[in-house]
Amino acid sequence: MIPEIYKKVNSRKIILKYGNDYILLSQTDSEDGGPFQQMETLAFLCDEDGEVKNWTEVAGGSYMQISDVITEISKYGITKRGAYQ
Repeated sequence: MIPEIYKKVNSRKIILKYGNDYILLSQTDSEDGGPFQQMETLAFLCDEDGEVKNWTEVAGGSYMQISDVITEISKYGITKRGAYQ
């Protein structure tokens, strides 16, 4: 299954359509301030408007850009254990 970009929220957030699921990808950088010292992009199940009900990660990680997470989902899918379905 290949994820499709459903909606670009801004330069650091997009919503993917993956099968019947919608996935919010959110990227943070060290320049954003806060506790993050490196880039991180995480993926969460959401509705078609990008509203996340459960913040359990389904893909992504530290040192990853949005494009890296899209590639990861294309190759390995998502992990739904414990995530809102």
